[in-house]
Amino acid sequence: MPERTVVCWNGSTGSEAALSWALRRARATGTAIELFDIVEQALYLGDAAALDRATEQEDDRLDSRVEDLRAADPGIVVSGELLVGDPLELLTAQSTADTLVVVGTRHRVGPRFRYGWSLGAKLATAAGGPVAVVPVEERDAAEARSGVVVGVDGSDIGRLALAFAAAEAAALGQPLTIVHCWVAPLAEQPLVVPDDEFVYTQETERRDLLDDHLRTVREAHPELVVTSVLLRQNPISGLRVQSEHASMLVVGSRRLTGWKRTWLGSVSHGLVLDLAAPTVVVGHDTRMSAASAGDTLSA
Repeated sequence: MPERTVVCWNGSTGSEAALSWALRRARATGTAIELFDIVEQALYLGDAAALDRATEQEDDRLDSRVEDLRAADPGIVVSGELLVGDPLELLTAQSTADTLVVVGTRHRVGPRFRYGWSLGAKLATAAGGPVAVVPVEERDAAEARSGVVVGVDGSDIGRLALAFAAAEAAALGQPLTIVHCWVAPLAEQPLVVPDDEFVYTQETERRDLLDDHLRTVREAHPELVVTSVLLRQNPISGLRVQSEHASMLVVGSRRLTGWKRTWLGSVSHGLVLDLAAPTVVVGHDTRMSAASAGDTLSA
């Protein structure tokens, strides 16, 4: 598990959803939360007086929220800090290899692509550690969620996502579901029909990979209830269905540099654009505490 949890809060419905999710996780794991509120400086360019007023008002609102949270959950919210500047830059600066940054998202009522570059989606490509993007939903539905789901593909980043998910599930006392989705080569070519033996061989190799992941997790976390699911299905749709009622979906991302950085990767990006569950994006730079990473599951 990450050693530090940072929550971006500004009083909006989305930020309250992110805070509620982080609080449930903190209560279950015995960890603490740092709250950050950000006044976006670009909204007040050329009007220093308006920026000062907004900063003062937001500072009062943050103090009030932190006071309420400390009264309701003593010891969980350890700090609340107001920052002024660009939200993406400031949150990226807070993101480190052992810090989980939690952000919310707006309620989506239009085409999915319209919300593709939310703060959460942007942060997930730039962060130096894991990022949790939490959807807005009814309180009862959010609190009814249970279980951790992780998508694996046999890669190093997939194994790191698996280690992260297993540590979270163990700390939360929730079951873990390991999902591997695969599509037969050339399946999208309508004039190509793969040989049955070839498809069988492919499926057997995928099952062996999943079984190996399952054994590794059980050796590292013998107390954990863990199951595996093999799907011959597109990973985005398969993981969405499997995580529909989960408290957390964990996926890995290569987090490319340069212009390629605008895309997390086809799977992680697609899942962040159309959230089915609170989704944690894990990159190669993610680092867990020594206790959690003692068995990295990457062997």
